[in-house]
Amino acid sequence: MNINEQLRDQIDLAFNEATLLGIEFKKEKSIVACTFDLITMNKNGEVPKDKRLLFIFKSVGRFVASLRNARWDDSTAKAEIFDYHNIGEVVQKFGARSIYGWEFINRGNEIYDTWKDRLSFDFNSNHTSGLTNTIDLFQENYNKHIDIRIWFDSFDILTPNYESVELEEFLENGKRGWEAIYSNNPRMQSFGIFPGSNDIE
Repeated sequence: MNINEQLRDQIDLAFNEATLLGIEFKKEKSIVACTFDLITMNKNGEVPKDKRLLFIFKSVGRFVASLRNARWDDSTAKAEIFDYHNIGEVVQKFGARSIYGWEFINRGNEIYDTWKDRLSFDFNSNHTSGLTNTIDLFQENYNKHIDIRIWFDSFDILTPNYESVELEEFLENGKRGWEAIYSNNPRMQSFGIFPGSNDIE
């Protein structure tokens, strides 16, 4: 899956302020499954009652996390070691927090370099495949933080009923949702986001 800069920015927009509900690693299938509750508006101008989508990151070549009992910016905090099979349980303890910052896909190593030497686990398939793209996720409380990076080749999108969702639909719904927020559409008030400026291009 070739993710150019334009597509990367579109995906990042659609992911912004999404709530990370769960994450599961299936080593035998080389996939990481992440469930998000998203900011979205469908083509009819409606906010779906169920905004969850399941993302299946496929051909995972590497998967790492850094759980630290400190603020995100504490460079001295050591990582708490745990097995990658327990990633779902660890993430759920954060209570389903939003991811934010607009930068998740293929964003280089500037942030990753600040925690890459403090890993809770490091799964590496030792294959040449599965390293095409990356997604960076996190969860945080006041005194606890986890950074997650997944290297993958492609991803699928599914509804809670495991129906396939086209990438273009996901992107359009996300953009439409953010445009509605910036235009103060009353249908978006439940998200609790009050923008200071319009950054949607």
